Amino acid sequence: MDKLGKRIKQRREAVGLTLSGLSKASGASLSLLSQIEHGKTYPSLHTLKNIAVALNSSVGTLIGEQENLSHNPFMSFSERKLVKQTEWGASLFMLTHYSPSQSIEPYMVRLENRGTCQGLVEGSRRAQEFCHVLTGAIEIDLRGKPFILKQGDSIIFDSYELNSIVNLHDGISDFLWIFAQEKG
Repeated sequence: MDKLGKRIKQRREAVGLTLSGLSKASGASLSLLSQIEHGKTYPSLHTLKNIAVALNSSVGTLIGEQENLSHNPFMSFSERKLVKQTEWGASLFMLTHYSPSQSIEPYMVRLENRGTCQGLVEGSRRAQEFCHVLTGAIEIDLRGKPFILKQGDSIIFDSYELNSIVNLHDGISDFLWIFAQEKG
């Protein structure tokens, strides 16, 4: 029970949800969620499924079904996984094999001509973010202040500051986008 609670709490914090927010999203009471996170009780399968959905996760991940597998720290370019593609010309690629113990999430974003990152990631996340432009040029708007980044340029910011990311290049722009979970 203890490990399940820790995994749920870790995932909840990684996606920026409070216990109250998870309660609303999953339909489980605040008291029950607190007991689960502290390893004092185990949820029903129905409740666990609702928690997994609310955390944009899976029951398997929450119960640790992959923890006994060997974790491969290497990922070749051909192994990268498309996580999401939007109608606004953005594609998000995972650059590592997923591990629930990761404290950073490294991605590559490809923006088509005039593409934006609208709808690419959840707006309620709480993390520090780092972007490094690999090719092309992008504009990152932080609290109404635009920053123009060209190939080789980098920027770091807190998630709540981000308003938008837009491709300024006439072709494709690629950039690294790394999320580091907030501590505390």
